[in-house]
Formats: sequence, C-alpha cells, structure tokens
Amino acid sequence: MLDIFAKQFEKPEGILGKLAGKIMYFKNRKINRWTVGKLKIKRRDTILEVGFGPGYSIRYIMDNYRQVEADGVDVSEDMRTAAAKLNGDCIQQGKVRLFVKDIFDFFPEKKYNKIFSVNNYPLWTKPRESLQYLYGMLDNNGRIVITVQPREKGANDTISKNLGQVIKADMEAAGFHSISVSYKTARPVLTVCVTGIK
Repeated sequence: MLDIFAKQFEKPEGILGKLAGKIMYFKNRKINRWTVGKLKIKRRDTILEVGFGPGYSIRYIMDNYRQVEADGVDVSEDMRTAAAKLNGDCIQQGKVRLFVKDIFDFFPEKKYNKIFSVNNYPLWTKPRESLQYLYGMLDNNGRIVITVQPREKGANDTISKNLGQVIKADMEAAGFHSISVSYKTARPVLTVCVTGIK
C-alpha cells in the first residue's frame, strides 16, 4: 500500500493522487516561496515551472509579481485540474498556461527568462539531458532554479548535501554557469537549492 501511495507523487491520479496533491500543497509551501525568491523575478519575465503539482508556486508568483507570465508542465492530468482550479482567473486572463506533458514532449513557442522545479528533479529519468533541453528553452542570461527536499526512506542532511553536488555537476554538464548551491533547514530534512545561469 505504501508503495502504491508513493507512486502518486510521481504521477498523481484518482483519489490517492488528490491526497498526494494536498500533501504536496501543504508540505512544499515554504520551500516553494524560498525557491521563487531565488528566481529573482523581474517585470515582464516569462517563467516555466517543471512539475507544477497543485499549482501553489504559480499562484504565489501571480499574487506577488506584476506583469509576468507563467507556464507549467506536469505529467499528471489530475494535477493540472487542481492547478487550474487554483489559478483559474490567471488562466482566463492569459497569464498562466498549464500543459500535461513529459518535458521531452514539450515544445514551447517562446523562450523563458526563468525556469524552476521543486521536488521534481529526482523523478527525472534523464536529468542531464532534461537540463540540456531546458537550457535551450532559456533566454541568454536566463536563470534556472532546482530545489529538492529528499523524501525517500532514510533521507538525511548528508543525502541533501550530496544531492546538491550532483545537481551542480549536472547543471555544469548541461552548459550552465555561475552555479550556486544553498540550503534551507526545514522538516523533515535539509532542503537543497541549486541555481544556474545560461
């Protein structure tokens, strides 16, 4: 049963998926706000969130930054339903668009100034290739921010620190520069955030 529920965090569906979405919404709020701050959002930025989940980060951006647009891509139709409910007004205004796709099947018609992802990176089957793909979606001098709070059994601060170095190396391999790693103390374990510039 626990394994079945754990899979809901990868691609939430049905009743268990809705429960997973609620957990993500409440557990990730502080981490999401911290991550959005790392984006250094400016007026008229175009922003992409990879793995938007229940849509909290996009809602937070819309409520706190003027004249920006945000797209989100996620593999779960149920999460799009939840995120669309939370961001319905901004979708109607054309400020938010939500897509249900794997990142490699996502072909945006515009470049982004900022790209971010919260607690989604460990689910990527090809992290370096995915980062290279995202690199191509960014404008020159665009910023990417990847945040992860390890949730697997046995996760601890050492795992978080090691993960930060792995993400940093993956970003370097994808072509990003000026990469920095920072940490936030949060329950249940240390959260790592890695930023890079195209």
